[in-house]
Amino acid sequence: MLFAGCQEPSPDPEIERLSSMQSKIREKAAGKLLLFGERVVPRLIEETDSELIRVRFEVARILGRIKDPRATDALIELLNDSSFNVAQYAAWGLGEIQAPAAVPELLRHTQSVSKGFRGQVIRALGSCYDDNVHAELRDSIHTIVKGALRDSTPDVRISALLSARHLGYRVMTEEVIRMSRDPSAKVRHVAVQALGQLAVGDAPRSLGPVSVRTRTNIVEALMLSLEEPMQSIRTKAVRSLEKIGAQAAIPALERLLKTGTDKDQREARRVLEGLQATAAS
Repeated sequence: MLFAGCQEPSPDPEIERLSSMQSKIREKAAGKLLLFGERVVPRLIEETDSELIRVRFEVARILGRIKDPRATDALIELLNDSSFNVAQYAAWGLGEIQAPAAVPELLRHTQSVSKGFRGQVIRALGSCYDDNVHAELRDSIHTIVKGALRDSTPDVRISALLSARHLGYRVMTEEVIRMSRDPSAKVRHVAVQALGQLAVGDAPRSLGPVSVRTRTNIVEALMLSLEEPMQSIRTKAVRSLEKIGAQAAIPALERLLKTGTDKDQREARRVLEGLQATAAS
């Protein structure tokens, strides 16, 4: 009796609940399965062959959150699932795992008609790329991600920006600058942050800080973003200028200090103090 009381609980009851028609029951079961961590991965992999789309969907989501490399092969198989929702979470999970083995199969789906799936595939390409494994595919991957920066769907363009960071923004500088004026506010928000990272070389596989000329172009784009109607974008622009240490932006920040919202003024004052102290030293 004592031994039985010390046995670890089985995940099977929660896995059974993943087949429920009620989303709340499935979500609660998924939350409990996450608590099992890596121990439940082999059992979840078995369920990727389930006949029920809703089970495969939940399993793909859980495996991506656990981030265990043992799930790589199963998630690669799910990229070809009959449900784009399942395939989308499989791509997301592979990106979370950062699975190099997934790259060849991901490349087969970069033109998917499903916007959500296409976006996660593009994002996963950057996360899964490995210089030591995919050197011969590097140029092709850069070209695909760069092309996705002009995708017709804003969320795909955002995924491409996130993928581009993992690739060090190589050959994409001009595109990222252009995207700071993108028609979509949520794209501009991500692009403005990316410009600060790009300028100083704050990205995996970055070649380091950009040239003086490119830096000037980035700073000019960020100063234009200080006039954005959205507060969050203006704030990102201020912080990117701070990251760069852009002395040329001092007059623009002083104008923001006079005319901006309370938050604009707080951010501008803080950054101006740092820039002016640096200039005086």
